[in-house]
Amino acid sequence: MSDKKIILIGLIFILLGIVLGAMGAHYLETIGISEEKINSFSVGNTYLFYNGLGLLVIASLSEKFDFELIAPFRSIVWGTILFSGSIFSLVLLPVIGIDINKFLGPITPIGGVVMIFGWLVLLIKHLATYKT
Repeated sequence: MSDKKIILIGLIFILLGIVLGAMGAHYLETIGISEEKINSFSVGNTYLFYNGLGLLVIASLSEKFDFELIAPFRSIVWGTILFSGSIFSLVLLPVIGIDINKFLGPITPIGGVVMIFGWLVLLIKHLATYKT
């Protein structure tokens, strides 16, 4: 896994986090989104942003890892996309008349589990490199 790819995706997540954060703070209320849904949007945005920062940290420390990063990287990326993307969709799609809550609702926790799995695998692999 190239550090450049990890950095690129981390930067994209951060950029999207900033843009979507501004949208959540300044626009969603004006189009009639409830406070509860704005709070959900904010949660998705927070996870997107922090995982972007986490990916940058992983890339900056990649030479310190004695194992392959591809599996945890993919889990973190896809988990973030599923988790945050489904939340953004659940909040925004009904505004344009698309209501697919039955399909997207279960995607959010699946994305969360996949994201947690990626970070957990990274932690376990790192701990396994410690010499006792």
